[in-house]
Amino acid sequence: MRSKKHKGFTLREKIGYSILSVYAVAALIFVVFCISLDMLPAAYIAVFGLVLAILGVLFAIMQKKFTSAVIADILCALFTVFCIAGCYFIDKADSTIRNISSAETQTEVVGVYVMQDDAAQTLTDAEGYTFGVTTAVDKENTDKTVEDLERTLGRSLDIREYDSLFEMLDALKEDTIGAIVLNSSYVGIAADVESYEWAATDLRELTTVSHEVEVEQTDTVPEDVPETFVMYLSGIDTYGGISARSRSDVNILAVVNTRTKNILLLSTPRDYYVDFEATGGAKDKLTHAGIYGVEQSMDALERLYDIDIDYYLRINFTGFVDIIDALGGVDVYSDYDFTVQNIKEYHKGYNHLDGLEALAFARERYSFADGDYQRARNQMEVIRAVVDKAVSSSLLANYNSVMNAVAGSFETNMPSQQIASLVRMQLSDMSKWNITSYAPAGQSTYAETYSMPGQQLYVIIPDENEVAEAKEKIREVYGTDDQSNDSNESSQ
Repeated sequence: MRSKKHKGFTLREKIGYSILSVYAVAALIFVVFCISLDMLPAAYIAVFGLVLAILGVLFAIMQKKFTSAVIADILCALFTVFCIAGCYFIDKADSTIRNISSAETQTEVVGVYVMQDDAAQTLTDAEGYTFGVTTAVDKENTDKTVEDLERTLGRSLDIREYDSLFEMLDALKEDTIGAIVLNSSYVGIAADVESYEWAATDLRELTTVSHEVEVEQTDTVPEDVPETFVMYLSGIDTYGGISARSRSDVNILAVVNTRTKNILLLSTPRDYYVDFEATGGAKDKLTHAGIYGVEQSMDALERLYDIDIDYYLRINFTGFVDIIDALGGVDVYSDYDFTVQNIKEYHKGYNHLDGLEALAFARERYSFADGDYQRARNQMEVIRAVVDKAVSSSLLANYNSVMNAVAGSFETNMPSQQIASLVRMQLSDMSKWNITSYAPAGQSTYAETYSMPGQQLYVIIPDENEVAEAKEKIREVYGTDDQSNDSNESSQ
């Protein structure tokens, strides 16, 4: 029985050409999305466009016969779905990159703390308490926080000032006061002091108040990524928002040469005794620099190694855990058998770790004779494992969850167009990268620090010979063995 005719076409042909029209629109939009992403080499986009166009012509020809038309319609529908899905993935990647490249502000987080066994569960429960504050650290943000708390409660608070952070902590523990108002970064610093380790476990946070800090804008950067550059990888010791200023537990410089495909991962111990702009020449632990902003951490490393750092990439504990879980876990090599209580027993060799287990692996130092140095090696092993997993099929299999995890977990000042340029460059030649690592050592001792005056904290005095070795390795990656490292400036 013949199909009914409509304007010269059979009903069968009308349906077929309608499906073909939808395919053509989807294919065109997909190509436009590929161009707008600015990550794919022009050759890739040309191939995609040509293949989709040839398929469109083939599907049109196949409409002439009933059997081939049915096959064409099915294939046409499948490729339409492919193009729509491709647009979704491209849009997701684009929005994720723009999100992590929008580091315009940082945040000072000030908390209200009570003892772990205190009856108060909310700020309202504690409104009748005496609140301790210290004039020794971050007085400006503490004062602003007290004002915010009073506005929230609609009443004045009973405030007691202390000249010393430790006097305030003693008063809280002895129940002389009921709560304290303190920048959250200093809780961890206080816990580093002998006899105040309890600050890390026995304090309970009732609420926090965040204060935004404008980030100084850098000079205009070129669209294409420099041939050689240095990126500071900072792992901060906080959960929650990535913009919070905090101590930097992980301090790794990625020294990159995009021409020779060489990367040096240079891990500096968190307890290195260094100076940076905020200290005015006084010495402090490298990890403490982060509480004054990521720029201070970068400044400390620039002074230490006589280099210019081009970019930074920050990740906190929450992001670290989320990304590894989204990837389905990672396989990390351990040099030793050791145990992190209530987390996992790690065995020499490869261990499959989820996010929390990988975090514990990267943070542990007390299980090793050379403590912080082994921790640095373990951190770089975790980075290698994440890179290996990210370039495998696991990324595609878990694409949506990985993109969601990355979107809220990273912060960088590398412009999105330079990230796109790096991806485009890698896709153009698909070359393998040669990754080496180095962690300079030093002499362990106790000394007073800028951030905690009057207290003797554990620090590591940098070994000048090993720092010199690190500088030499940087020059090797830059290809300037016999030149001053100042040539970095000319490459930017």
